[in-house]
Amino acid sequence: MVPLRRRDLLALPALAQAARAAEKAWEGIFVIMQTPFHEDLAIDEESLRKETDFLCRGGVHGLVWPAGAGESSSLSYNERMRHAPAVVTEAKGRATVLIGVHGANKFEAMEYARYAEKIGADGLHALGPTDGFGDPAILEDYFTSIASASKLPMCIQVSNPGMSTSFLLRMADQIPTLRILKLEAGDVPQDVTRVIAERKRPVIPSTGGGAMYLYQEMERGSGGTMAGAGLADIQAQIWDWYHQGKKKESHELFLKFLLSAALERRVTYVLQKEILRRRGIFKTTVMRRTRRVTMDAADVRELDQIMESLRPYFRA
Repeated sequence: MVPLRRRDLLALPALAQAARAAEKAWEGIFVIMQTPFHEDLAIDEESLRKETDFLCRGGVHGLVWPAGAGESSSLSYNERMRHAPAVVTEAKGRATVLIGVHGANKFEAMEYARYAEKIGADGLHALGPTDGFGDPAILEDYFTSIASASKLPMCIQVSNPGMSTSFLLRMADQIPTLRILKLEAGDVPQDVTRVIAERKRPVIPSTGGGAMYLYQEMERGSGGTMAGAGLADIQAQIWDWYHQGKKKESHELFLKFLLSAALERRVTYVLQKEILRRRGIFKTTVMRRTRRVTMDAADVRELDQIMESLRPYFRA
């Protein structure tokens, strides 16, 4: 073995720091982007680009498009292929970009994965197959096939009953490129603790649920959360303050943010679109599967109060 020279030894701390910085690029607030639509239900790419820029200016750590909360099940193959490059190019390297690659079957998902790599995405975001089938053997084949199609790092998100925490940990053993486990079933904070205790390498436990338990999850060592876009800069501030040692400020802001997470539980993702509309990012709040307005006058007043309390903390 060739002995290390002194200058090589001096470089080791810097290399270790660079490796840790690269790992940190996969932690934090990874936003599940909303998909904006025109009144005729066509995708509004101008607003999609504005959303990407807004999130980057707000200091989020990652972007995910398309995914479940972004109405991906209502998007066609051609729409996903056409609009995914807009997110990558608009981000301009300011945040880690994961492109959603889930499909009706492994062959479709593999094609999305190859395309994500081709357009310069940083990673892949994979839910289970859209048929919702939960057989572990089929799921294992599905995810390993996606990983075989691209060398990009991957996030797997729980999306059906077959995707238990045990299953995700097993996938982490089998797929070297698997970087993030998005936990979204059962007792998520406890699952964060379990992943940290049982993982055999630094796979990252991330979460969803509208960031309703973000502070508790950070206390357990969570690697981040994937929630909605409307108040993503607030989530990023909560995260940044916590990891800067400003836990009191982080907790106080989290408590203010929590009201919006509770409201979203009742009125669903139209809340995110309404916030984005109010912040000048979206032109409409149109949801593709239904035009039904799920917010009544009292909900609107509640949102008025929430946004007023959070406005001093807006970053973008």
